[in-house]
Amino acid sequence: MIDAIILDASKETSIVFGGVTWKPLIGSNLAAQSEKLAASTKATHYVAAGAHSAAVGTTKLPSDKAKEKGRVFYSAAAIFAQAHQSGVIITTQEMPDGRVWIVAAHDGVILRDTDVLLSEDESLALIEEINERHRNAVLIKGEFETFQYLNSRTQLIAVRSGLQKIPTPLKIVVGVLFGLMVLDTSWDQFKKYQKKQALALESQQFIDPQAEWTNALNQWASSVQIDGRKGLIQLFSAVGETPMKIDGWNLSEATCVTVLKGWECSARYDAAVRTNNLGFQANMPKGWTAKWDGLTNAIGQWTVITDRKNIDRALIQTVPDFSLRYISRLQGVFPAFSRIELTAPIVVQIPEPQVHIRGPQGAEMVNVPYPAENTTGIELPSIQTFKMAGPLRSLVVLPLIDETVLKQLRFVVEGRGSEPTLRNSMFTAELVGEFYVR
Repeated sequence: MIDAIILDASKETSIVFGGVTWKPLIGSNLAAQSEKLAASTKATHYVAAGAHSAAVGTTKLPSDKAKEKGRVFYSAAAIFAQAHQSGVIITTQEMPDGRVWIVAAHDGVILRDTDVLLSEDESLALIEEINERHRNAVLIKGEFETFQYLNSRTQLIAVRSGLQKIPTPLKIVVGVLFGLMVLDTSWDQFKKYQKKQALALESQQFIDPQAEWTNALNQWASSVQIDGRKGLIQLFSAVGETPMKIDGWNLSEATCVTVLKGWECSARYDAAVRTNNLGFQANMPKGWTAKWDGLTNAIGQWTVITDRKNIDRALIQTVPDFSLRYISRLQGVFPAFSRIELTAPIVVQIPEPQVHIRGPQGAEMVNVPYPAENTTGIELPSIQTFKMAGPLRSLVVLPLIDETVLKQLRFVVEGRGSEPTLRNSMFTAELVGEFYVR
């Protein structure tokens, strides 16, 4: 029996909090790998890994629940991860039995050893441990929206037995062939017949790798939303409107992380003489929510809505062109920053497309490997991660290509009253993001 809490969202739908073990997978065909791993651990249900998340979740639900006809189970952790696709986000929620449910996601992938039910002290210790590993982690408390994320990416799928995995058409074909074999009374003759049929089917079928990979890449592109220079301006404006003071509270730092609908931002303020929480609450900007960190820190949180567009594969720059043209522009503004880091290109892991083919045993799915030649138009995209640090004002002159995804912007107020220079300012900012190249 797992240590989990199962809450019914409707007559046929339940949400599972805790008790799911998450493990990262690598390679292709992650959905099949997920079910294989779940079966090997004797799990009853699993959340499949795939293009949206490289982690598989496995669990063993109570038999009375698992066998309830028509009931569908969803993982609360998978729902949270789908709703927070960027950055390191932690959430906690108090459960009916008094324990605290805690889960953390990194760019939409659930961190190992989270999605658990703990005492309050144990949950605080786990949050501290996560913060030590991920300095930019953001903590969100309380309930969150679930119904819009009840889909195949968050559903706990029942692990099938070996017999259940065999498609019904294939069972029928096997039965017919077995009957033919008995009638013929000769296994050798049946094998010759089977080989002849396979050759005939093979001669009639043709797989076009170019077309299959074009569809796979187009599907990938439809899932990638980019910010570009326009997004940077919107983000800069969002943080630029952060008040320096709120009823005597002094701004110390602010952070914005990307989410599906735009940016989730938070600003930390330090208490001064005769400041109080009531004053901060009454004077903070419209649309903000407040929370408190001890007696001397107030945190304002708000959301910035932005309209992103999907990436256009045809416009992605080649690595040589990016290295020559864009990097030259970046080198031109380098004196305005204290540090610019850029990783080497890493090819995006796109699952191999699958196609149905007819074989001697019936219809089956096969992977289509990436072609070794004739790859024009289906070049695989790569990601180059960047981190730029310097004065907040320097972001005004930062050039960005359209195929840029912004992950996080954080700035700190320091050095009040000190003399600013080209690379130093009272507002020190760090911008993290990704370039897409091919």
